[in-house]
Amino acid sequence: MYQILIADDEKQERQVIRFLLDKYEFPLRITEAANGNEAFQLLEKKKYDILLTDIKMPFMDGLTLAKKARKLNPHMLIIFFSGYDDFDYVKQALSLHVVNYILKPINPDEFSKTIASVLAQLKEREAQLVKQQVQQNFVRNHVLYQIINRSRIDSLRQLYPHLDFGFVYQYHRLILIQLERDFFGSGLSDEDTGFFPLDLSRLIPNNCDFINLNPAQNLLLFFGPKHPDKWYDTHANGLILQLKKLCGMDCYAAVSSFFDRPEDIPDAYAETERSLADHFFFPGSKASDATLGKEHSSSSLEDDALLKNMEKDIHTKDPDSLRRHIAKLFEKYKNPASHSQIYIRFLCTSLLKLLLDGLKGNPLFSFDELAERIYSVQQLSEIADTIWEVTEEVIASMEKDQQSPKHAIHLVKQYIYNHYNEDLCLDLLAEQVYLSPRYLSTRFIQETGCGINKFIKSVRMERARDLLLHTNRKITDICHQVGYSNVSYFCKSFLEDFGTTPEKFRQRKETSGTESGGNAL
Repeated sequence: MYQILIADDEKQERQVIRFLLDKYEFPLRITEAANGNEAFQLLEKKKYDILLTDIKMPFMDGLTLAKKARKLNPHMLIIFFSGYDDFDYVKQALSLHVVNYILKPINPDEFSKTIASVLAQLKEREAQLVKQQVQQNFVRNHVLYQIINRSRIDSLRQLYPHLDFGFVYQYHRLILIQLERDFFGSGLSDEDTGFFPLDLSRLIPNNCDFINLNPAQNLLLFFGPKHPDKWYDTHANGLILQLKKLCGMDCYAAVSSFFDRPEDIPDAYAETERSLADHFFFPGSKASDATLGKEHSSSSLEDDALLKNMEKDIHTKDPDSLRRHIAKLFEKYKNPASHSQIYIRFLCTSLLKLLLDGLKGNPLFSFDELAERIYSVQQLSEIADTIWEVTEEVIASMEKDQQSPKHAIHLVKQYIYNHYNEDLCLDLLAEQVYLSPRYLSTRFIQETGCGINKFIKSVRMERARDLLLHTNRKITDICHQVGYSNVSYFCKSFLEDFGTTPEKFRQRKETSGTESGGNAL
């Protein structure tokens, strides 16, 4: 029900409006005021969605009331009605951004259309607010998820400059809820959304936010006043009992120690995950209570390098190397002594994305469906099966591409990228892919739209540009580094591509940098 305030010094007019609102069954809770002062007093005490006011009233006219009401509630929708068909009133009404101006005596059809339009605006505004809230909650949960995975807060601020990060500093304790299997197989009704059952919301304290880590795990993050340990244990036990009743499965919970900073959240999560001692990994393996969940920076760097190697394997269409790198990844995590399941799921999902990028346009796999599978299964071996299934399709696609001329052109381009600083000629490149120089030249133009020499030049010029921008090396040295033996020819080529000589290009960059530094000071 929306709130409407009717302000009119004529009781009979107010009764007519109330009659029409009831007749058309508008979802409105009606309040009446006999003059402008009385209406303003009501507006100060309560928030109304709609103000329907006469213009001519004692003590305070409708225009003055609307101006004051707008300051109290900028989003309130205002409708004027009056017996005075005066253009000056209409102009003033428009300046206050009223939604309509109705003349007395009120025409029922006009009145009905006006109120219906106002209600439609209110509903649209509500829908927008809900959408904004959903988007904000999504971003907040994503940020919390990244923090749990040990992303630096200063880096996240750069990624989300418009997000208020104050919320991450409010938490002091967390509870990890773990189900023996995910909610998708638990027989919940279609009315349930997400991973967390709606009818459990009444059990969650008001001083708690929650984030879905995966279909079987939820984190409850507590803010506000701190309570004794027993208080958190009580709420954790209550949730366990209700989940068992609702889902018909075993459920576990762990309460972390208190923490003071958002940087401590990953360790608090790891602490709770260790205490649950889940059975995520290979059958027969057991997580170590001492170090589960500790994502060491050196290991993360190794994983990043491994993913980059796999990306290169896919790009260069090297199936043997891709198989070796994926096998190395799963061999590394066969013994889960120092890594949590959420990190490994995150790592495998990143690998999945790389593999699917290598199958562009292939309808066999859906990233969302496969990612859901990775976050749903309980054994690392099941995740490995999913990854290998996609990998074999990628490799089959590679082998098919290797039989086509496009693959030869791809290999030539890769060779140029890796050897642009050396002497390159058509004959040399043709030897790399076992094609005749003439055929390679023709196919290269067909596939890329430019000749091989032009492509080599563009690669060298882009590299020279980067070196001029980001290093202080001599132009002579840059010339040789990008594959030119003659400095004059190099400068002429640079001028053709960028419209200026290398020396002037660098001077312009240095001048721009000086000016930027001066403004910053």
